[in-house]
Amino acid sequence: MDFSPIAFYTISVITLACAVGVVMFRELIYSALSMVACFMGVAAIYILLHAELVAAAQVLIYVGAISILVIFAIMLTRHPKGDFWLFFHRQSVWALPVIVIIATLLIALVAAAGFNSVDLGQNPSDEAIAELLFNDYAFPFELVSLVLLVAMVGAILLARKERR
Repeated sequence: MDFSPIAFYTISVITLACAVGVVMFRELIYSALSMVACFMGVAAIYILLHAELVAAAQVLIYVGAISILVIFAIMLTRHPKGDFWLFFHRQSVWALPVIVIIATLLIALVAAAGFNSVDLGQNPSDEAIAELLFNDYAFPFELVSLVLLVAMVGAILLARKERR
């Protein structure tokens, strides 16, 4: 599968639209589902870049674990809608110009850097990544799973009602 700029731009536009949907929907479950679509778009971009292992990790960790955790938290807290003024207040007037300036600087920086992803040092094989992940970095990998478990238990404890 060759890299297709048309597919990349299409997936990028869909992913960015889903990212905007995450912050614009007032229904929290719609925001969470938009976040899932955004994560899937990022995984699709990884597949276009021939990083299948990273795409699989994206689907397993973000779509499978993080998104389910967020959806459970939404269901447990029983707050179906967010208050409009929690999302838009005086600071949002300044946010758009700051975002445009930062995005322009980042685009200029990346364009001037001249990255070349064909080099083997910048695009390692799946076996090399798996060997590092499961041999050299096995303890941090397990530590992250423990932190996610503690976060999920904490969310459940915070969301449950106290009975008297």
